[in-house]
Amino acid sequence: MGLSDRDYFRGGRRRNSNGNGISTMSVTMRIVIVNLFLWLANGLFFPDTNFLLEVLVMPAGVIFEPLYWYTFLTSGFVHSPFEFSHILLNMLGLLIFGYGLTIGSGVNGVGLMRTDNIEWRLGRSEYFCFYIFAIIFAAVCHGILTSQAGGYGASGGVVAVVIMFAFLYPNKTVFVMFIVPVPMWVLGIFIVGIDFLGAIGKMEAGIGYTAHLGGAFFALLYYFLMFKKKRSFTGLLGWPKKFAKQKTKSNLKIYKSDNNDYDTKSNDNLDDIEFAERLDQILDKYGSVGEAGLTKEEREFLQEASKRYRNKNK
Repeated sequence: MGLSDRDYFRGGRRRNSNGNGISTMSVTMRIVIVNLFLWLANGLFFPDTNFLLEVLVMPAGVIFEPLYWYTFLTSGFVHSPFEFSHILLNMLGLLIFGYGLTIGSGVNGVGLMRTDNIEWRLGRSEYFCFYIFAIIFAAVCHGILTSQAGGYGASGGVVAVVIMFAFLYPNKTVFVMFIVPVPMWVLGIFIVGIDFLGAIGKMEAGIGYTAHLGGAFFALLYYFLMFKKKRSFTGLLGWPKKFAKQKTKSNLKIYKSDNNDYDTKSNDNLDDIEFAERLDQILDKYGSVGEAGLTKEEREFLQEASKRYRNKNK
């Protein structure tokens, strides 16, 4: 039986977990929009003073200035007004590894589509926490290790997303400069190696290498101390319970069965809302790339969803 024949494809238009029938905007897209908005607003309204940049940038010696510690976060959302490549490369990295934007062929032909990405794998809420904490951690590392220089840009958070992607999909082939195919683990090592050389003064100056290394180290800590141990920021903060009352009832209901002997692996710690959200994400991907484009883990997840749905109807 094909995936399109399974129970959770039946019953008309599928709604997502907010119940409105319209796909919730990706967290990555929202982050990109905020970055672009601040960049454009600074250039259009403050071309001479760069007011927004001055207010949000992390100043030199910030680690000794508690009044400016808010810039550990805000500096991750502003970019150079003089180099478009600064914001372009950072946002492109987010779109590729956080959002999964790629060019390929699917059920609708050749075009832009989504493939494996961190937002799908972690879930929207957890991915948001991961990115925000990565920006802060990377900025703090830069503030400590390079206290004589300020900094700004999303690169610390972006590097964290890229390295996390390398941990989760080490053998996935990516194209460096859109030309050279390499396994993701090779790209991850290359990025960390370049940033290490830059941090010790062997590369071009003026780049936040220590922030990049901070982002990479944050991803390493998260992978081994959180992801591998099935912990999450949203779980620690109690977000699923807090948000559950705010969610609109969905047509898609997921039920757990005491007799479910399927090996749920990493899905056994998801509550019904998280499970339904993850199912929506995989079905969105299925709609773009078809069954052949799903990973082994995603196929297993759909099998589990099908079994839960059948148990509900018994």
